[in-house]
Amino acid sequence: MEQTNEQRVSRKTNLSIIGTAGLAFCGVLVETSMNVTFPTLMRDFHQGLNAVQWVATGYLLTVALTVVLAAFLQRRFKLRSLIITSTLAFIVGGLLCALAPQLWVLLLGRLIQGISTGLAMPLLFFIIMQQVPFAMQGTYAGLGGMVIGLAPSLGPTYGGLVTQFINWRVIFWIVLPIGIIFGLIGIVNVQQLSKPTAIRFQLLQYLLVAIGFICLEMGLNNAGTSGFGSPAFYGNVLIALVALIAFGYLTSHREHPLVNTNVFADPIYLPCLLLYFMVQFIQIGMTFLLPNCAQLTLHQNSFVAGLMLLLGALISAVLLPLTGRLLDQSGIKKPLIFGALFTNLAVILMYVFSGQLSMWSLTIFYAVYMVGFGFLFNNVMTYGLQHLKPQLVGDGNALFSTLQQYAGSIGTACVSTILAITAAQLPHQSTVVQTAIGTKYSYVLFIIGALIMDVLIIDIWKQIGKEKHSFELLDQDKQQF
Repeated sequence: MEQTNEQRVSRKTNLSIIGTAGLAFCGVLVETSMNVTFPTLMRDFHQGLNAVQWVATGYLLTVALTVVLAAFLQRRFKLRSLIITSTLAFIVGGLLCALAPQLWVLLLGRLIQGISTGLAMPLLFFIIMQQVPFAMQGTYAGLGGMVIGLAPSLGPTYGGLVTQFINWRVIFWIVLPIGIIFGLIGIVNVQQLSKPTAIRFQLLQYLLVAIGFICLEMGLNNAGTSGFGSPAFYGNVLIALVALIAFGYLTSHREHPLVNTNVFADPIYLPCLLLYFMVQFIQIGMTFLLPNCAQLTLHQNSFVAGLMLLLGALISAVLLPLTGRLLDQSGIKKPLIFGALFTNLAVILMYVFSGQLSMWSLTIFYAVYMVGFGFLFNNVMTYGLQHLKPQLVGDGNALFSTLQQYAGSIGTACVSTILAITAAQLPHQSTVVQTAIGTKYSYVLFIIGALIMDVLIIDIWKQIGKEKHSFELLDQDKQQF
């Protein structure tokens, strides 16, 4: 059957999606590639895990703080200008990382590359939601999600291979030309459907959200070194809460807020947003925990430690487009059911068998989680955005992309904190024992996260029932009329 004009996607739109997706993929790939290099970086730069892990958390934090500007930037500037900026940031950041003589230079390069990914990622889904017909958005978002979702799992395998057989700096040299090619494809083909609007930048609102994100991150990291009872922890958390509450107040009482809080008027959007956060929180936490566990506890090299995540990566790559099509054809209920089933099963198996750690068990249990991830990750974002008015899609997309990255940053920080606290409480035990016990405690965190996901899925299910009931009443009124 031939597609109507309304159902066709232009060649330029397809190429612009490929370009932005490829640029985002390269950014996320490099970020997760570095997770398996931490033991090597600790030796090269003579730093502890708490310092080196900022290579990951600092990057994710920068992405989150860039993504929160997405709605404003997409209204204020041409899309082509944003892709150009993203490409340049990717190049400059990559060169700094590849040539870094000290840890702070490597961190600076990662922060600059975080700006690149923070621009490219929301732009990808903005183009999909704006330029792809409604009936095909689930499939396209699934394909885009496949790219973004594949990178965190593929990254450790790639990073481990390069680190083991060449040098961690080559991670950046290989990806750099690939990112440039994708950036050029996006720059040449991106289409501007609406004119930029000269709107004022809400500096105070941005500073508040930045203070909130940074202080919360610092509080969690300080807990690993100073404990939860120290002012370095609860002081930072308190400042973060005050800043985020003030940000929420200002955004709801200003004519042109940084992020339009009217997105929360839809009862389905918020639980979809929070569910998306939790799915990413657990997944990125696993990509940080499992490779380090394999190296420090099972004495595997960086290549093998990264390779054990490959099966899960391939599963998610296959599932995301298929589950996106399932959303288009059958709605959100089936993805929610299967997603909850596999994610819960995975975290329970990890905890139950934590005393019998092996490469095979870690590989299989992570793959089980990635099956659930494939059903939930992109579908809840697409479904949540589809419930928003067209003028709010940019704001809704910005929040999804912001929390996706911040979830990864918080997930990494929480797992790192658990490992650091466990090591501090068992000073006379070997690194193997400390890491094994810390890993088991981290599995408890994942179980709590899965339970929160279950609550959110039940809430979405209830809202769907209410929505269906309201439509039935509306149909009855029309028939009576």
